[in-house]
Amino acid sequence: MFELLASSIDKAAVFFWALGYPGVFWTSFLDRLTVFLIPAEIVLPAFGILVSQAKFSFWPVMIWVTAGNFLGNLALYFIFLKGGRPFLEKYGRYCLISKHDLDHLDRLFLKYGDKLVFWGYFIPSSGRSIVPIPAGISRMNLRKFSLYTFFGSMPLNFLYVYVGIKAGDNLERIFNYVEKFNYVFVGLLAILVIWYIYRHKTRKHLTHD
Repeated sequence: MFELLASSIDKAAVFFWALGYPGVFWTSFLDRLTVFLIPAEIVLPAFGILVSQAKFSFWPVMIWVTAGNFLGNLALYFIFLKGGRPFLEKYGRYCLISKHDLDHLDRLFLKYGDKLVFWGYFIPSSGRSIVPIPAGISRMNLRKFSLYTFFGSMPLNFLYVYVGIKAGDNLERIFNYVEKFNYVFVGLLAILVIWYIYRHKTRKHLTHD
């Protein structure tokens, strides 16, 4: 999978060069808004490759990436702020999400929301793409969400672009490390899903906060 991902970056770089800086903004925006469909692991290193080839300049790329990324996260937050909670309150039981779970999420974000949002953006792979979803569902304060989204998402964005600038022939080796981390993340996510289903099947979630 990641060999295909690495081989796609050069093709993506050619495409993004044709789009120019507006393409940097809109691709970064859609990368966040579509969650999994436009992976940052392709998009941001491709921008870095174009910087290394002097086709783009570093700081304009970072400005447009930051703007697109921030607004994409904000749009996803508003979608789930306005529609996610009512939908889950009405239909959540069909996917094992109860009112108790929503109340627990509210308490969790009330107490730790700033940390969950800020550190959530440091997760490589598509895991960080889902951060605005629970934040919107729990109705996290907009000012706090915006602040921690802006500063939390910048380091990994910078890193991915920098990887594209500096990697060169080592790009495949870097993606091997990303692949290993992704497998760990998927494994942990699978464990959490199994644990969640088990608690609901045994109704233990009703006896614990």
